[in-house]
Amino acid sequence: MGIIIILLSILNGFAIGANDAANSFGDWIGARVGKPRTGMFICGTMALLGAILEGGKVSKTIGGGIVPPEYLTVQIAGIGLLAAICWVIFATYFGLPVSTTHSAVGAVAGIGIALSIPYWTGKSLDFVPIKWNVFQKIVICWLVTPTASCLIAFLLYFTLINLLRRFHYEKTFYRWAKVLLTISSSYVAYTWGTNDVANAVALVSASKVLSIRTACIVGGSAMFLGAVIWGYRVAENVGFNITRLTPIMGVCADFSCAFVIHFFTQLKIPVSTTHALVGAVAGVGLARGVNVINLKLIRDIVFAWIATPLLTGIFSIIIFYIFRFFF
Repeated sequence: MGIIIILLSILNGFAIGANDAANSFGDWIGARVGKPRTGMFICGTMALLGAILEGGKVSKTIGGGIVPPEYLTVQIAGIGLLAAICWVIFATYFGLPVSTTHSAVGAVAGIGIALSIPYWTGKSLDFVPIKWNVFQKIVICWLVTPTASCLIAFLLYFTLINLLRRFHYEKTFYRWAKVLLTISSSYVAYTWGTNDVANAVALVSASKVLSIRTACIVGGSAMFLGAVIWGYRVAENVGFNITRLTPIMGVCADFSCAFVIHFFTQLKIPVSTTHALVGAVAGVGLARGVNVINLKLIRDIVFAWIATPLLTGIFSIIIFYIFRFFF
């Protein structure tokens, strides 16, 4: 069973790398700074670095902060991973914009609820307390993430564009735009690795199949492969779905998104890189005028934000009781 959940973890990490790498380097590729595959290689490398150096911080929260770690056996961890993967595949098939972070947290919460429902074991009733205070803190941070990145991006873009115009440095900025975009995109990729690797490996490390450091290396490597092999397929579209980005907008959105994600990583809180980027891009878009923002996409993302943890939790409960019935 240990080998199976490691394979599920690798599959999850690969899917995260393939689907979410575009968040980091979509504007870099859109600005024609370099070839898509080159961008994805840099992205994957920075994500792997972030996973190795800081990935364990958030992994401890998902792997033991919501449900007591002593209850996360190998079988339970496998159920959580399977539920998260099933929901992400289902949502991807129907084109729904979902967060792998919300999926992972929802799956773990669902496991906790399933374990908390009294059921007859032949000897006694089982009960597992969910740490609702931790779960509540995570949900609040989910609300803060896009809001904070939107506000920071708005202020950063508004300040920077006015300074550049006042001192006539716009042409100078554009000459350095490729370098600045490479730096800002790399920072997003690094923070993505620090926070999102936990979505793939937290349950593996919590079940003691792998140590946290080893699990983060495995998960980061899977994200690297996902980014390099498949990530370029969708990267060219990111940054143009919500609002069309100029190089200045891209740099401001990247730094704002990365700062917010890195901040929450230090607090050991799992948050969505996708939603942080959505907020940041919306922020720079607002600085140009609300008419450039795709409000329909924002609405779809808000709906998915609510539905993802709820439905992934339900998936966990269903799969849990299927396993209990047959095994």
